Amino acid sequence: MKKTNEAARWWSEDKGFYMILLLCVLAVAVAAYVLFASPQTAEADPMDGYLYEADDSVSASEPLDGVPAMETETAEDTEDAAEAEEAETTAAAEDTEQDEPAEQTAAALTFTPPMDADVSHAFSGDTLEYNETTRDWRTHEGADYAGEEGDAVCAIADGTVLRVGDDTIYGKYVILSHAQDMNSLYAGLDHITVSEGDNVKGGDQFAELGSPMPLEEALGVHLHLAVTKEGDAVDPAGLF
Repeated sequence: MKKTNEAARWWSEDKGFYMILLLCVLAVAVAAYVLFASPQTAEADPMDGYLYEADDSVSASEPLDGVPAMETETAEDTEDAAEAEEAETTAAAEDTEQDEPAEQTAAALTFTPPMDADVSHAFSGDTLEYNETTRDWRTHEGADYAGEEGDAVCAIADGTVLRVGDDTIYGKYVILSHAQDMNSLYAGLDHITVSEGDNVKGGDQFAELGSPMPLEEALGVHLHLAVTKEGDAVDPAGLF
């Protein structure tokens, strides 16, 4: 009985200390969870906008998504929006005057076909097409130019080499960065003569056609040209 009373007295005197210790342990555990479980921000990948995946859940005949419902606004919201729009218009006009030389340089960007050949497989946009290589339905977010190994491949416009790579989707490829927030990707290459950071002029040869692009191997030797503007795919053939 004496030992039981001593244990109870010990717990009564020191329980505050142990409660604080327990709370500290819990706080450390929560902080560790938040630190390691929180998603990390990844750097932008130059391949974003080019990698397209098959969508087995969607058919080519499926209708487009409906138009989202309009949001209502109160009179106060409308007045605030008008004032904000007027301020933005004034600021934009001032920026236009200051940045006029830069805009003129961007507007001067001209395009040249990448090869002396016609388009053999057109850009499909959002329309799904059957891929003979992968045997599934995919979009074709580029334009193909058929040729033979060793044919010259040229830059479609002035730019800087953003990436030179070799993978199981595109084979050997090059990505160029252009003005007006445009990028161009050239896949199915060989004998690449440029490196990342090099500047090129429109019409300059920087590679040759090589083995067929793995994702479109059934189409034979060809250049797969894909172009993005502000991250969205555009029809390359419409630039020339």
